[in-house]
Amino acid sequence: MKKINQIEPVISLNDKLAINKYLKSGGWITENKISKKFEKNFSDLVGAKHSILHPNGTLTLLSIMLALGLKKNDEVILPNYTMVATANAVILAGAKPILCDISDENLCLDPNKLTNKINKNTKAVIYVTLNGRSGFIKQIQKICKKKKLYLIEDSAHSIGSYLNKKHHGTFGIASSFSLSMPKLITTGQGGFVVTNNKTLANRVNEIKNFGRRRDGNDIYFSVGYNFKFTDLQSSLGISQLQNIKQRIKKKKQIFHHYYKNLKKIKEIKMFEFQKNETPWFIDIYLKNPKKLQEYLKKFNITTRLVYPPLNSLKIFKIKGSFANSTYYCNRGLWLPSSINLKEKDIKFIINKIKIFLNNYAQN
Repeated sequence: MKKINQIEPVISLNDKLAINKYLKSGGWITENKISKKFEKNFSDLVGAKHSILHPNGTLTLLSIMLALGLKKNDEVILPNYTMVATANAVILAGAKPILCDISDENLCLDPNKLTNKINKNTKAVIYVTLNGRSGFIKQIQKICKKKKLYLIEDSAHSIGSYLNKKHHGTFGIASSFSLSMPKLITTGQGGFVVTNNKTLANRVNEIKNFGRRRDGNDIYFSVGYNFKFTDLQSSLGISQLQNIKQRIKKKKQIFHHYYKNLKKIKEIKMFEFQKNETPWFIDIYLKNPKKLQEYLKKFNITTRLVYPPLNSLKIFKIKGSFANSTYYCNRGLWLPSSINLKEKDIKFIINKIKIFLNNYAQN
């Protein structure tokens, strides 16, 4: 029986040829001209002035917060429904993560609940466009401006997602994008800091380069780190960007195949996407996601439970009211979402879900 992975990277022949071409060129693999080209191409995609490569999306968030000068006792508000890396980056920066509940309209940070969390120690808000959905980004932007807070976007899920014609990741002071294996384009690991602020971009570049402002010398202006990327990875990233429109189109088609067949099932809750938003994973919410996961596994269909609510993790142990995130995090399941997923595979998955709901869901 064929195995259907929840997600897998799609590396085309052109991608492989691009990597081979670079290896044959005699390049020194480390970050250089090819990475600069990748940064320029990504800036063109999202419509930003600066895109700065990093080894992963945790370090991108960390670099942003270090560049903004966040320090001990500074509070950063973030949603309770997000990958743990969002909160970990705040801790690595020396600041304090403050968890906030989400909206049941779109699973993104709730503006009303955010307002109640802001105090004199609040310095920034990390807005997560969960699964590529815009949510209330414009309202959050207004709140941050009024309260004089830094708006940082965690756009890890949002390559190819726009609010109207403005790409996610361009609403705040800076944003973080991920290039890890499950993302729409991948370099295995990697990430971008995106910003229109030149001063911030210069500071981020200094932080990622040992604290120096240019390569080829040992003159250091601050404490920095080695957050460099590689030209080998960038050659793959550039190749994948060349067919980004097809990748976006395929993700949307996959979602619509699932949605039109599952939206009327009373046991399942699905959240729609706006016209210019691109799904990352196909997420559904139901009473017994673990039971469905186990059932689908019998047919070689792999799925993934959504992120747990951060406040429930032992490393945080944060008390408070997180009703929406608790509800949806405990009911969410990510279905197979790879862009090489065929329509017959989706029909097979949907059929098994329907059988489960008809025969097993109430047991």
